[in-house]
Amino acid sequence: VQIAGTDGDGLQIREAPGVGSQPRFLGMDAEVFLVIDGPRDQDGYTWWMLKAPYDEMRNGWAASRFLQAIAQP
Repeated sequence: VQIAGTDGDGLQIREAPGVGSQPRFLGMDAEVFLVIDGPRDQDGYTWWMLKAPYDEMRNGWAASRFLQAIAQP
């Protein structure tokens, strides 16, 4: 998936599903991630666990509202 629709503000990638969970880092529009877990419903959003293909430490949960499915290369 890739991050989309944040209008340049970025997307908080969190430690656990839910808006009250601690943010780990900020993902930016067009940044690409692999989905490794989910979905989980929490706080009115559907959450997916993401991992960056280039950095396994860059991982966490993101709300699907700002994720767009893309084709695998």
